Amino acid sequence: MLRKFRMRSIIVATLLWSCVALADPEIRLPPGTRKDAQGQLVSGRGLRETTDFIAKDLDGRGIAVKQLGPYRSRGVELTRFVSETSSTTWLAIHVLRSAGKTLIFFVPRASS
Repeated sequence: MLRKFRMRSIIVATLLWSCVALADPEIRLPPGTRKDAQGQLVSGRGLRETTDFIAKDLDGRGIAVKQLGPYRSRGVELTRFVSETSSTTWLAIHVLRSAGKTLIFFVPRASS
């Protein structure tokens, strides 16, 4: 029971942080991507297709990123793109697949 609570807490914290931290994307998102009722970006494609699309767009724009994943932990699949280019308004992009939904979150860079 504690494991379920901990995993749910992590997912909720990630979703809340990402909702608060939504930045305007300066990259193209996969076709079919939309905002749901909570304002989250929901991809119309699976995790692999979404990850490949974003990776290709970042490479085409010359934005250096470190890709972490995709990996799976307790039923949640996740890929992270951490920006190594200081000119981006976002620090990381998280592509998360849980409960059959692929979500995209932008984590903004801390303002100095």
